[in-house]
Amino acid sequence: MESMPGRIILTDDPLRVRVLVAHHLEHATTLHTDGDFSVSSGSYNGVPVAVVSTGFRSESLLSGLSKLNSLGTAEISEVVYISTCVSTTGLFDAGAVILADGGSKSLIDRALTAAGRLDAAVLTASVLNPDESHPGEGCLIDAITGVLYEQGQLSGFEALSILTVSENSVTGRNLEENVIRSRLYPASRLVFEMFVLL
Repeated sequence: MESMPGRIILTDDPLRVRVLVAHHLEHATTLHTDGDFSVSSGSYNGVPVAVVSTGFRSESLLSGLSKLNSLGTAEISEVVYISTCVSTTGLFDAGAVILADGGSKSLIDRALTAAGRLDAAVLTASVLNPDESHPGEGCLIDAITGVLYEQGQLSGFEALSILTVSENSVTGRNLEENVIRSRLYPASRLVFEMFVLL
């Protein structure tokens, strides 16, 4: 496989990789595909970026990061995860875009700057793993964020999770799949804009 950029936009679904590449990347090339593991590379406003999917489970994330390292890619420097999460609190209704606490401060700062430029509404909040959360707590739930942040600290790359609330168990509001994709578009544009703020 060709060497790919060290700046990575990570998602869980290969279909989302295709959507992100189609909407944002120039000179895009598919570097690898194997089930849920998919790697594409290109540039956004002249900045080299890779878009990677690893699957929906934390084990898939760990396996995907290991595959990236074993495929002779450039050293991973920044990983921004874009996906959806579930809310069990009325504070964050379906459609809200969340910057998950605990991520890289420099990436959070760049995300906030990019959001300001795009006039995009974003919120910062804690996101818990399903194993750590209880329905009565009132929280945001995602299986990947905590594992990604741990791997960032262990491996020395900057990490940030940007999530769109797809389901709220308190308000009963859910986003349909086609709406999720359209909602993810502004969030994904925010991610790409972050990479030009270097």
